[in-house]
Amino acid sequence: KKSPMKRSLTPDKEPKAKKRRKNGAVQSSQTPLAILNELRSGLVYKIVSSDGPPHSPNFLASVEVDGTIFSGSANAKKLAKQRAAEAALLTLCPSILAPPSGGADIDFTKDSNTNIDVSHAINNVTPSPKKAKTEMLVSKVMNGQVNPVMALNEIIPGLKFECLHENSQKSINPFVFGVRIDNKLYQGSGSSKKNAKAAAARAVLLQKFANLCNNVMLTPPPYCQTFPSTGSLTLQPIAANKISELVLEHYRNIMQSQPDFARRKVLAGIVMTTNQDCTDGVVVSVGTGTKCVGGEHISVKGAVLNDSHAEIISRRGLVRYFYSQLLLHANPATADDSIFKLNDDGKGFYLKQDIRFHLYISTSPCGDARIFSPHDVENACEDVDRHPNRQSRGQLRTKIESGEGTIPVKSADTIQTWDGVMQGERLLTMSCSDKVAKWNVVGLQGSLLSHFIEPIYLHSIVVGSLFHQTHLRRALYGRIENTLIGLPPPFRLNKILMNTTSSPEARQTGKAPNHSINWIKDDGPTVEVINAVTGKCNTGSVSRLSKQMFFMKFYELLRKKIPTKTGITLETAPDVYLDAKDQVQSYKDAKTYMIAAFKKAGLGVWMKKPEEQDQFIYSTAAC
Repeated sequence: KKSPMKRSLTPDKEPKAKKRRKNGAVQSSQTPLAILNELRSGLVYKIVSSDGPPHSPNFLASVEVDGTIFSGSANAKKLAKQRAAEAALLTLCPSILAPPSGGADIDFTKDSNTNIDVSHAINNVTPSPKKAKTEMLVSKVMNGQVNPVMALNEIIPGLKFECLHENSQKSINPFVFGVRIDNKLYQGSGSSKKNAKAAAARAVLLQKFANLCNNVMLTPPPYCQTFPSTGSLTLQPIAANKISELVLEHYRNIMQSQPDFARRKVLAGIVMTTNQDCTDGVVVSVGTGTKCVGGEHISVKGAVLNDSHAEIISRRGLVRYFYSQLLLHANPATADDSIFKLNDDGKGFYLKQDIRFHLYISTSPCGDARIFSPHDVENACEDVDRHPNRQSRGQLRTKIESGEGTIPVKSADTIQTWDGVMQGERLLTMSCSDKVAKWNVVGLQGSLLSHFIEPIYLHSIVVGSLFHQTHLRRALYGRIENTLIGLPPPFRLNKILMNTTSSPEARQTGKAPNHSINWIKDDGPTVEVINAVTGKCNTGSVSRLSKQMFFMKFYELLRKKIPTKTGITLETAPDVYLDAKDQVQSYKDAKTYMIAAFKKAGLGVWMKKPEEQDQFIYSTAAC
């Protein structure tokens, strides 16, 4: 009886290695590939090419680590991958591949097992496996690939989240959760307990592991959009988070005395800082609202607010704050407390060094920045606009009178007339995207204050929802970047920093309230409530943010003999509001060049209100 034929050992096959015992007594060999995978999990090795004759092939392998591609070649695919890993280690962690104390070189290619002790090296290189894992988890959270609570619990096990606040009234983010680490409390808010916990976890990752998050563009939930970092144009996430927290917390505090008007759809606020991470931030102004004045309520005395959108209200609050800061110079004892410093020539003022202003808006500004943000959600990870050349991109838009939303302006020159509006023509107000773009050219201070101070620009904008970096950048300055020329110094095109927050607001459905509120630092604790449709306070009085009140503040500065840049004095100042604005020629020219830049880019014509509303005189305003 023939015995069964034994399988011969062919050159291309090796006998199976005996299984190792699972008692951990045997130490496995540590090849470059194994070490690199321990330092950076999830790497992908690719065979880029193969050449040479069949009997002596040559394979080229590559691996990408932290954006850098390392390659290695050998006569076997496996060995080529080892060479690529070795090349990466030599660059990233050269101490791991240093020869042992005996001076003998390590041969990673020999068949026998080589016991290599790399534990000391791994613990003393940057990053360590633990740090590499943390960095990977933080990165995935920032890109929306991993739940922040799960990631945080994997980095720091055993954490307990607690509900710090639950608003019984209907609000946008009613839940506030916190987690305490090393005696420090990290908070986050959300529309549900789950979202609030996720926001708190993201806050921990941003603040405790800030060195891994610098210049990362935060990723909101699916209904928001964001894109990867673009370096210097991105506000640091920890700063963006701090700005939003300051405004939201301040709003909750000031509205405790006005619970009937706490309901809002859009919130905006301006924060003043003097350091990079915004830890010393102070809220200067807060505003809410989504409506514009009805055409039948416009005033020939500057007594109504034409635009009660939140970001517009917060900027007007900042302007009033500027007036109060200039008035400090009327008394030498308080002059040093002002944010402004007198120019060396004694003419006008400039903002003190390191003082910056940041705008927070709970949603993207209406108009060009927002109109495209809800779309293309499935491609939110791409930092591109799939249709950048469409005619609708970048168009100037106007708000709908007494309503919400925007419509494109007509391409032809259109002048709004007083009698036309009175007879029923729609009163047109430029969108918030267009107005913020204007601030990035002429400054936040407006024309009247340009008699006294240099242009002041926003340092950053933080958007709570519907954030799309590409659309926002185009809307706020990119669309006129190539057509804006001739600006008189010191005016410039301000390329504002931007980011979103780790506690984004949920999308709000339903009708927006008709009221708007404003609060201003150094203007008392009072919250002013505006009827957005009439443009006046709900009591019927004139708002402190109206043109009439600003003109009165302007004359107060002149009476106090506050030095001006333009040389205007109480004796030479025009009585007419429009004339006082027009006397700042540099500001007027800058605005003209900005309007021309939009027209040259084919984006429409800037719509102006009827001139009659700016032709009131100071004596009328004062009565």
